[in-house]
Amino acid sequence: MTTKKAYVLSPARELTDTEKEMIWKKPLSHKAGEEELRICREIKRNWHRGEMKIANILLEGDAGSGKTQLAKALSAEFGLPYTKVTCFADMDKSDIIGSILPVISQERLEQMEPAEQTVLKALYDSDGFQSASEILTSVLGIPQEQAALKVKELYAMLTQQKEEEVVSYRFYPSEIVRAYRHGYLLEIQEPTVIRDAAVLMALNSALELDGSINLPTELIRRHPDFIAVITTNRSYAGTRPLNESLRDRVQHTEKMDLPAKPVMLERARAKTGYTDEEVLDVLADIIILLDKTARANAIKGVAGMRSFFYWADAVAAGASMHESLYHKVIYKITTDSEEIKILEEVLRSQGLLAVLDQTETERKKKSTIDEIEIQTWGTVDDSDPDTESGELGIAIKKSADSEESTSEAPDDSTYMAASDQGEQGAPLYHQANPEPMPEETIRQEREFRKKLNRDARAVAAGSVHGKVKLVVHRPDYTPESQQEYARVSKELMPVVREIARKALPLLEHEISSDFARNQYYGTQFLAERTAYQDFRYFAKKRPPSEKPALVVGLRVDESASMSAFGRLEAAKRAVTAVYEFCQLCHIPILIYGDTADVSKLEQMSMYAYTDFERWDGNDRFRLMEIRARSNNRDGMALRIMAERLASAAQQSKLLISLSDGQPKAMDDYTGGYAIQDMQMTIAEYERKGVRFLAAAIGQDKDVIHRIYGSERYVDISNLSDLPAQLVRMVARYL
Repeated sequence: MTTKKAYVLSPARELTDTEKEMIWKKPLSHKAGEEELRICREIKRNWHRGEMKIANILLEGDAGSGKTQLAKALSAEFGLPYTKVTCFADMDKSDIIGSILPVISQERLEQMEPAEQTVLKALYDSDGFQSASEILTSVLGIPQEQAALKVKELYAMLTQQKEEEVVSYRFYPSEIVRAYRHGYLLEIQEPTVIRDAAVLMALNSALELDGSINLPTELIRRHPDFIAVITTNRSYAGTRPLNESLRDRVQHTEKMDLPAKPVMLERARAKTGYTDEEVLDVLADIIILLDKTARANAIKGVAGMRSFFYWADAVAAGASMHESLYHKVIYKITTDSEEIKILEEVLRSQGLLAVLDQTETERKKKSTIDEIEIQTWGTVDDSDPDTESGELGIAIKKSADSEESTSEAPDDSTYMAASDQGEQGAPLYHQANPEPMPEETIRQEREFRKKLNRDARAVAAGSVHGKVKLVVHRPDYTPESQQEYARVSKELMPVVREIARKALPLLEHEISSDFARNQYYGTQFLAERTAYQDFRYFAKKRPPSEKPALVVGLRVDESASMSAFGRLEAAKRAVTAVYEFCQLCHIPILIYGDTADVSKLEQMSMYAYTDFERWDGNDRFRLMEIRARSNNRDGMALRIMAERLASAAQQSKLLISLSDGQPKAMDDYTGGYAIQDMQMTIAEYERKGVRFLAAAIGQDKDVIHRIYGSERYVDISNLSDLPAQLVRMVARYL
């Protein structure tokens, strides 16, 4: 072991080989900070002082402030195995204690092949929190795909038990219990997101110095070497204040902020290998100022050590100091235009932007001198008109940040400029590759359009619209569409970004509270399943997900009446706002327009502007092709879009209809018949989990209200408020 002996808490303790491997090994780049040394001294000093012992530590600070790194460093200092548990909102007591898993008999296990015995023993020896395929990947050393197939084979084999065979079960403790019993250093990440008070009470009891955990099989007491390190973000949306009882059981707390500037520089040199003191000093000053400014102006983002390391590393690789400031630091703090202006103004007023540019210039001059290589290559080719025969040449290497360098340009066909505003504040969008669309892309678009038509016609076939001639279009976009989009989005984006900024933190700890039933192992026993004798007797809580469990559909009425009173312009602004909000929050979105009676051969027309099955960054420009066309056959459009949403994997499905009038199409789709069809469609797909909302913007608001009902109806009288209202409607479903 390479652990420093000065702070090892139990020198006489014998660890297993596995436990020795769990002790964190400090990399050469790690530099002990003031907090680390202070905690080590305090814990070592009080370790044998009975009630004065320090064994519960709280590290509270912003993301990227080094909380987990410090927890691991304490493992190395104290000579204790390190493990962690990440909390989530719907944790229950079984997540604290452990799980019950079915096992086959020892007799049957011994009859299996040695390889199968090894795998099953590994599964049975696990703590129940790691997936079976992950365990097999580790044990057998095979790829994830092969491991998944192997798991299926094992499960199929286990289900072929004899009728007289008795199924037994075994309790497998959680990672918390394992650390508690054996005396490890346990990092408990983000307990502030836990909703269930009973879970917090279980943690409170366990964190007593003489505490215990009551398991289904035994009562275990706290190991004398057990140390709990609680790490939590400070005042983030989606979190709650740390439970007072839990905080009271903490004997030492550290407020994790940026370390002192000399420590920042030392860590950056060690992490990146970059040793230019002048450059690192300027970068550190900017990070410190941005961190203070963000706090003072309630900007939720963080300018922390991670940003400092990645910015210094990019500069070391030749990136522009000024450009990479945005990509590595500022855009991690915020992408809101108004907040960026605040940060820029502070840097400018303090003179740091000027210092940054001056340092950049001096760095380029120095780099150019260092990079020159004089080479003689004999006679120069006579074909060069500017060079005389026999002249010696000088070859100069081009540095990474020279004008023609492409090292920083992302490989993205819709790459945006570093500044998202052009003349008069209009957003700038340009394609990095303006070449014509490749043949393969054209073919894929054509195939996708055919598929949309097949699927839509199949949905309509079983309804009253079965004989209606339907065409689903995939509108193209033009340069004029791009210009119109820039105009429309200019005033919307600040509002959209602000709503998204408030909504995004709510998604950080979003989880599904549902339980996946009929599992081979889990945290809940389903007694009713035992009759099936297939080992699927358990329900398992679905793990936390970082992506929203929401899919949105936006249906736009493109009837001729939309051309009146500015409704069409309001509709374009609204769909633009909803589209950009969903992009910022990574929410799949479906935006279709529809009209009826274009011709006898095209009685129903649908326009697929965006579709979650085929994402395209240029869809935002297609939205500008929304038009006021002819009649409207609302029930058919709702049915086709609702079916698309019902088949999506997301748990919450929201379909918003933006319309200015009641349904009316030839020959007889009007009045009570059309209303009844719409209401039956809504009822049918609400049973399938689709939520409907109607945004009424025209003269037939009373009829739309009657069709959808009060709980699904929103009256938008002021069209200028339409975009913000629609975005907030979507945000409420997150």
